[in-house]
Amino acid sequence: MTDVLLSPTNFWFSIALIAVFFVFILELISTVFGASLLGLGDDFAEVDGEGFINTSLANWLNINKVPFLIFLVVLLTFFGLSGLIINGVAASVFGVAFSAIVSVPLAFIAALLITAKTVNIISRLLPSVESSAVNSDDFIGSVAEITIGRASRGNPAEAKFTDHYSQPHFVLVEPFEEEELFAQGERVILVQKNQHSWLATRYQ
Repeated sequence: MTDVLLSPTNFWFSIALIAVFFVFILELISTVFGASLLGLGDDFAEVDGEGFINTSLANWLNINKVPFLIFLVVLLTFFGLSGLIINGVAASVFGVAFSAIVSVPLAFIAALLITAKTVNIISRLLPSVESSAVNSDDFIGSVAEITIGRASRGNPAEAKFTDHYSQPHFVLVEPFEEEELFAQGERVILVQKNQHSWLATRYQ
């Protein structure tokens, strides 16, 4: 198995699977310290106001249905696995694996197709996660509860709130006031959206 993963023909597929492994480890470590990586990369969808998220391709891929990091992990996983399978089948049938020029595009196309379907299934299992793709103005004034971590300015924590459709959302929040601190279990009011998090004030 190690020989297969380290084979030059499987280089890019091995790199993709290794990247997924490291993201998994980093998420475990960040969770231990009361944080989460799930909100990272959500601003990737914003381009010129309208956003890449609103294009027909992005909608077909279901990028807007889960946090971008989850989409990326699923894509990398299926890219790596598809590449290994393609090269494995090629080696069995033709006696030699495809070159990267052939196998990488084939694996990427297969990964996109599978990821689009898989992400759609995952989105039904996960609670709605607020990202930059959502109309943020609708959430101003919402009351959220700190669920993971301790929030200070520049060090956001995870919070949960429910919208007017009774759908739960998870966001990263930090205090609006410089010296304010929010502990786990405290309730806060969302007042302003930043690039990666929300500024909030204490709920009285």
